[in-house]
Amino acid sequence: MKVHLAAAAILLASTSMGFAADMAMKAPYVAPAAVWNWTGFYIGGHVGAGWGTTESTLTAVSPGGAIPGGFPIAQNSRSGFLGGGQAGYNFQSGWAVFGVQGDIAGMDVKGTTPCLGGAASCTAKSDWLATVTGRIGGVVGDRTLVYVKGGAAWMHTDHSLSVPGGFGPGAGSVGTSTTALGWVLGLGAEYAFDHNWSAFIEYDYIDFEKKNAALDFSPFAGVPATANVDFKNKLSIAKVGLNYKFGGPVVARY
Repeated sequence: MKVHLAAAAILLASTSMGFAADMAMKAPYVAPAAVWNWTGFYIGGHVGAGWGTTESTLTAVSPGGAIPGGFPIAQNSRSGFLGGGQAGYNFQSGWAVFGVQGDIAGMDVKGTTPCLGGAASCTAKSDWLATVTGRIGGVVGDRTLVYVKGGAAWMHTDHSLSVPGGFGPGAGSVGTSTTALGWVLGLGAEYAFDHNWSAFIEYDYIDFEKKNAALDFSPFAGVPATANVDFKNKLSIAKVGLNYKFGGPVVARY
């Protein structure tokens, strides 16, 4: 009996030692690696520079009537700065990212040039810009998104014509404003440097529709007089900005 008990004790001890050795040899638990995912809502801000042209063409005068083919008045080269905000949503499927974004910015993009044969100066100054665009891009590496975008844009511009020292019985300047619709194409790259934060750089080209507006020339003519003018704007934008993405910043890789 004592021999049997001793044998059982030796067997139990050797089994326990083997189990302990197996436990010691097992590798420690390693948490799954985390990867960035672009899916989610985001909001952010941007600053940048804008440059482009404004072409103005006289199409009719009253009294007088239409001017066949129009009469070119001026082509302004414009430049300046802008800053604003954006909000949007991205959806990632594999390496591809699809999104929609809205932007609005205040701006001071302006230019003045001689017009009417040098007798006057024409100024165009844009003070706000809004865009709604769709985006499609691809993930490069782990946290870099390269994308293209396209959509619609709206821009408000003040136009003025000034005559130094006056013209005829009047003096000073006359002006009008337009809000033009256009199309936008752009490309950019965005890098996620934190769980919820990313930085981007982007270039956009915008071509606006031709917009007709009336200038009251009565102060110059001394009698009721109106000039109808077509304005055509083109704009390029380079900007940098930051975005904050809401929700879970990472997805575990198993």
